[in-house]
Amino acid sequence: MSDHDEQRRAMRRELRQRRAALSPEEQAGISAAVGRRLAQIAALERSLIVGGYRAIRGEVDIDAALARLHDDGAMVTVPRVSGDHMDFLPWTSGSETITGSFGIDEPINGEPVQFSRHDVVLVPLVAFDETGQRLGQGGGFYDRAIAAAGAARPLLIGVAHAFQQVRSVPVEAWDMPLDAVVTEERVHEFRAGCLS
Repeated sequence: MSDHDEQRRAMRRELRQRRAALSPEEQAGISAAVGRRLAQIAALERSLIVGGYRAIRGEVDIDAALARLHDDGAMVTVPRVSGDHMDFLPWTSGSETITGSFGIDEPINGEPVQFSRHDVVLVPLVAFDETGQRLGQGGGFYDRAIAAAGAARPLLIGVAHAFQQVRSVPVEAWDMPLDAVVTEERVHEFRAGCLS
């Protein structure tokens, strides 16, 4: 294993442990603070189709933010993984779900919505840096979806705990940068004006 690979592995291990160490009360407070920041993003508020995720293992829980967007008229989708492919299916807080291959609740019903049709996708992550580079879980699902969308890619907003910001993410050629990241402390905009 190269030094580069070991850096990525060590960064994932450390930040996953920090997430897992948060108490339920800390998690709830962070999720609420992130939800308030998301509600102030104009580009998200006017979106017709928003991709989200279902939080696991200490990720910031955005279910309440997604439910609010749905209630305000947006179509909300979340991922369903099949093999090395990820589809986004419509989701509401009342959707029937099943636990998928990574332990994530996934919708059972609905037609997949093409990634490029989304206006905004809220992206989970393990680490991010000041240039918008993202370190994911290691499966490459989001990187493949983003790459396949090409120029039609949606606005990509990472969602993270503030401590997940690192000095520099060790980047691979296939890693796709984010347009912005929202934490409980602030909104980081990497592409000027993208959130307006």
